Amino acid sequence: MAHDLTLTAAKARLVQLREAIDRYRYEYHVLDTPTISEAALDSLKHELSQIETQFPQLITPDSPSQRVAGKPLPGFVKVRHSQRMVSLADVFSEEELRAWDERWRKLEPKSVTGYLADLKLDGLAINLRYERGTFVQAATRGDGQVGEDVTQNCTTIEAIPLRLRTKGLTSSQIKIVEHGTIQVRGEIVMLKDAFIALNRRQKKNDLPEFANPRNVAAGSIRQLDPAITASRKLSFYAWELVTNLGQATLSEAYNILKTMGVPVNPRAMICRSIDDVVQAYEKLNSERERLPFWIDGVVVKLDRVQLYRDLGLVGKTPRAAVAWKFAAEQATTVVEDIVIQVGRTGAMTPVAHLRPVQVAGTTVARATLHNEDEVNRLGVRIGDTVILQKAGDIIPDVVQVLTELRPKKTLVWKMPIQCPVCQHTIVRKSGEVIAYCPNTHCLARQREGLYHFVSKKAFDIAGFGPSTIDVLIEENLVHTAADIFHLRAEQLNGLPLFAELKSDKLIAAIEKAKTVRFDRLLYALGIRHVGEQTAIDLARYFGSIENLQQASTEKIASVANVGTVVAESVGSWFASAAHIKVLSALLKEVHIVPLEQTKQSGITGKTVVVTGTLITMSRDEAEEAIRRAGGKVANSVSGKTGYVVIGEEPGSKADKARNLGVAILTESEFTKLLK
Repeated sequence: MAHDLTLTAAKARLVQLREAIDRYRYEYHVLDTPTISEAALDSLKHELSQIETQFPQLITPDSPSQRVAGKPLPGFVKVRHSQRMVSLADVFSEEELRAWDERWRKLEPKSVTGYLADLKLDGLAINLRYERGTFVQAATRGDGQVGEDVTQNCTTIEAIPLRLRTKGLTSSQIKIVEHGTIQVRGEIVMLKDAFIALNRRQKKNDLPEFANPRNVAAGSIRQLDPAITASRKLSFYAWELVTNLGQATLSEAYNILKTMGVPVNPRAMICRSIDDVVQAYEKLNSERERLPFWIDGVVVKLDRVQLYRDLGLVGKTPRAAVAWKFAAEQATTVVEDIVIQVGRTGAMTPVAHLRPVQVAGTTVARATLHNEDEVNRLGVRIGDTVILQKAGDIIPDVVQVLTELRPKKTLVWKMPIQCPVCQHTIVRKSGEVIAYCPNTHCLARQREGLYHFVSKKAFDIAGFGPSTIDVLIEENLVHTAADIFHLRAEQLNGLPLFAELKSDKLIAAIEKAKTVRFDRLLYALGIRHVGEQTAIDLARYFGSIENLQQASTEKIASVANVGTVVAESVGSWFASAAHIKVLSALLKEVHIVPLEQTKQSGITGKTVVVTGTLITMSRDEAEEAIRRAGGKVANSVSGKTGYVVIGEEPGSKADKARNLGVAILTESEFTKLLK
């Protein structure tokens, strides 16, 4: 068809096609009332592409053809937001919601307002910018002030209009759209159907399946290759019109967004009172499984725009809005077995093997029962029906046993007397909840110890994961850590998982790892109670492995943050002839680099929590930098926390820090303090 067109006819046909395709996109994504099939829409897009191929001079930036993925990017450019992208404070109960309502009313006692209750989508926050009605830039939230330019990736998302519609707007609104800047904020999400289809493709291609759609959405937007983003079929829903188009209420802003062709959540509700908000929350919570996307709560905002602005911020969160989170997602399943897992230090952890069940968007087949006391507290038995709970990325927990569903003649589970791997008599010290296998030659301990030894925070040997260690143990090539450094490429070639190229790379990685920092060596040894921070404290104090080995328990206990329990564990480790034999063999193979003395910085002596995704470094790199600067890393926020470093999508830890008055650092502020 395209080859028979003149230039004039092509122009006219392209106008028709673009208007039609945009209308059908609007019907599908904004109105949720598609009038043609996807196949028919694809046919129209194909015709448009053919005409533009013949007449490339007619291609415009807002043409539907421009959604195709471009070339891979070298990296993401930083973007400073014109207005801070704030995060919301969380509430977890009706009582907390009503307390929030009372707080703002004390500041504005004469105000009467409605509320906008919107779904809290589980995705990635994004800021879209339009110039003269045309989409020109998309930026991630980042730390709220500076995000990353992901325009090319967002162009591939059909739900994001490439040009704003003006039909139905007032003349003054049209003037701003056609001659000014429009900014829209919202959430990029992956719909449930798209997520299921993606995992089917992963499984078909023998690739690992994705854990949850939120991670896929966030990861897809930060792909340097836009073709990957395009293949993921992401969607978008707006929740804020930043630009003033005369909207007096947030609900009016939603109507303006829809008129401009920007999808908003169709389930958003206007509530006249806080009682109506509670009813809306309960309704949405009951319907969440039937929604096309995953949600984790309801966002409640004061509807009147001027009141929202007048109330301002408390810390870095608006007073006029909260996120009312749903309770941690739960499911019921059956405990099919309770199995002991032997860790590298010999710790014996009971693990429940479960009938697989979906919890919080992931399939769960195992849950830790922590220790014998916890098993007894729960009263869990093999065959029991239990309630399983998973909140966010936390390991699933068994929270309750439904004893009324218990089968007849079940037996009370008991911690075994012997290690299930080596049959050595297990030990449980007085005052401790953990039982452990004291046999240092236990195969399970050795295997877990080797997993730990090569891990990223220890010797960090690239390509040397658990499956590789399993093969080397089964082939009788590795028994102790020192054996790793005796490996040769010719021993590896032909083994399962190994090809010649991998063998050479692994040997090169082992050679590189022969130079190791003292604290990493200490951590790699797997001494009970010696984590990353304790390893740094000991390495910094004693300076060398010889000094530590010769130190008395009292001397070790005198090191700041160490204490008697850790000191006794360290002393006991060095008193073991078996440990010294392995250590002596290891020291013949590696060169230990001393840990440099701490340079005073703004982090020195402070307890620091890192939350969210950082742009310039990984979480592990940030925590190592804190430790090397003389700070202490913590996983939870308390009144004793010195700083909370926030990255992209920081979550509840940032909110708790604000509530406690703990200082919050952006990534750039954190980097400056390190110096």
